[in-house]
Amino acid sequence: MYVDDPLAGYLHDHWAGSSFAVELLEKVAAEFTATPSGIVARELLEQVQSDREVLHDLIQKVGKANPDLYDALGWIAERVSRFKLKHNDPSGIGALEAFETIGLGILGKRALWEALKARQTTDIRLGGLDYDALISRADDQFQKANRYRLKLVPSALAMQKSGS
Repeated sequence: MYVDDPLAGYLHDHWAGSSFAVELLEKVAAEFTATPSGIVARELLEQVQSDREVLHDLIQKVGKANPDLYDALGWIAERVSRFKLKHNDPSGIGALEAFETIGLGILGKRALWEALKARQTTDIRLGGLDYDALISRADDQFQKANRYRLKLVPSALAMQKSGS
């Protein structure tokens, strides 16, 4: 059964965003398997998947949103499939952009946890979670992604010599 509940829609929007994050992290981890980019992506992927379980449980409590949101999920997944890790370089511009995108997504997740924390006292469906721990976890994830992104900057933004 679908509900016309703004909270349900909000949760599903974040579910779609988390689906994008998982696909992007899987792509980085697979493409750059034995590199620092792949290792950091795998570590973040495990944590993001754990957070998705929390979000999934909330969606089960709140109810499913309008099916149009599932169309949006398909659109996002299709966009991820087009995301190119330019030049197959684990320390190049594609990796930098991927970790920047991942960091922005983590900040969105943090905003979700903050919003739900603010609403939990007036919506029984949101009770029972340690929102402070979820916010702290998102902060840690963002710091990890951002620190790594900044390590990539010197090589990713270096001028490439042309010719041979």
